[in-house]
Amino acid sequence: MPTIPLWLNIVLMVLLMVGWVGWFLQHRKRRRDAARLEEIRQDRDKLKLLLQGNEARLLQGIEKLGAELWEWDLTGKGVHVSPFILETTGYTAAAFPSTTVGLLELVHPEDRDQVRKMFRGLLVGRHNEIHLEVRVRFASGEFHWIQTRVISRHDDGPRVSCLVGSFHDITERITAEEERDRLFNLSIDMLAVWGFDGKLQQVNPAWVRVLGWSRDDLMDKPLLFFVHPEDQDLTREAFEAIYQGDPIEELDMRFRCRNGSYLWLSWSSFPYPDRQVVFSVVKDITHNKLAERKLLDYQERLRSLSSQLSLVEDRQRKILASAIHDGLAQQLFGIRAKVTLMKFPEKVPDLAALVNETLGIIDETMTQARTLSFELFPPVLHEVGLDAALNWLGHQFQESTGIHCRVTAEGDGPELGEDIRTMAFQSVRELLANIRKHSQTEECSISMNYVEGFLTVLVEDRGQGFEFNRARDRTLDKESQGGFGLFSIRERMRSIGGRMLVDSQPGKGCRVFLTFPNDYQVPASQVGPTPEY
Repeated sequence: MPTIPLWLNIVLMVLLMVGWVGWFLQHRKRRRDAARLEEIRQDRDKLKLLLQGNEARLLQGIEKLGAELWEWDLTGKGVHVSPFILETTGYTAAAFPSTTVGLLELVHPEDRDQVRKMFRGLLVGRHNEIHLEVRVRFASGEFHWIQTRVISRHDDGPRVSCLVGSFHDITERITAEEERDRLFNLSIDMLAVWGFDGKLQQVNPAWVRVLGWSRDDLMDKPLLFFVHPEDQDLTREAFEAIYQGDPIEELDMRFRCRNGSYLWLSWSSFPYPDRQVVFSVVKDITHNKLAERKLLDYQERLRSLSSQLSLVEDRQRKILASAIHDGLAQQLFGIRAKVTLMKFPEKVPDLAALVNETLGIIDETMTQARTLSFELFPPVLHEVGLDAALNWLGHQFQESTGIHCRVTAEGDGPELGEDIRTMAFQSVRELLANIRKHSQTEECSISMNYVEGFLTVLVEDRGQGFEFNRARDRTLDKESQGGFGLFSIRERMRSIGGRMLVDSQPGKGCRVFLTFPNDYQVPASQVGPTPEY
């Protein structure tokens, strides 16, 4: 036999070893792949059991909610609904739709796109569960709000085989929420929900209407940003009490508007600590605050007026005492001295001259007494009337001041009550006193007229004029010598239903219109004493 070369034996042995190694490696790979496939099958079975368990738990959760179930078999067996759903909707089992088109027709047109989108997500596997609140048409033709929770069920493959959902009529809840939202949005008051972080979370349109800020502006910044600097300490203290669970009523603060001004707002706040929110009812009380300020100012003016009245009464007493002491008392003393001489006629060289001199003093005394009586309370006002009293007043004013005073009366009016005549006379006399003290004029006038049952008196001068507000404040000054002043006249006119209108400018004189009703009886306490002029 021929001998095989050594090198060939070596090559054959190498090839044999390579083949055996390759078979061994291939065999081991097959075993490893088989083991991996077995692991994959086991994982799939575990996952299927897990999904089935989740579906069971979801179904149990739905049943615990007390809602009835419906089932839609996508393999062609149609839709199955519980008797409760049929009873609630009013449909019979035969009339209830079992196709996709029929079911969509039950849904309100405005909700159909949402339903399509959500169910498509279930069918393609984007969602395993969805929640919907949609309007569904009942057999009566009315739409009811229905809440449903839907889960998908699968066969062995990934394809969805069935949809199971709950059915719960929430129409009453939705109606209540819509009514709540309607009241929230239409409320005249400013309603707000804000958190314990001090920021607004929800506001109704009244905030935008009253303050001018947009909703985003209001909710973007903390509340203290809008509060007036002087009110921030008080507001912080109130907020701390709210955070402790204490409700706060009528917390007044100044709140900044978009235009930079401030409005007074009154807050009534009720905290909910478990939810970390506060519900507040806010009222705009700016008008009330302004009215309160005006009332305080008015009360201060009345106090000043009362003080001024006391000063006027004191001056009147002094004037009356001076008139009696320097006038009447001196005259009476002179008369007494003359009469005493008449007791000794032998010592009087000319008795007739003494008697005539005494009679002259008596006549002068009577004139002074009559003048003083007219100054205090002119009888002509009640014996003749207001026309004659104003003519007498103008004549006396002209004689005592040198200021020409023209008095005119137009038209015939009804007989005025005694109290109205007295108040009209006192008011005109006070206005003439102001002319004498302040106008620096040489001419004035008093015009009286009847218009539609009302007495109108115009007192006018052509003096230096004034600004009414400043003059009003000056007449209320305790050191002022202007008597009651314009404020007093205006208040007395208001008390009887009359009006006072002042028309004056610096350098252009002054006109004061007084309007008196003719059918009002003024209480004696409101007429007051006669002021000085």
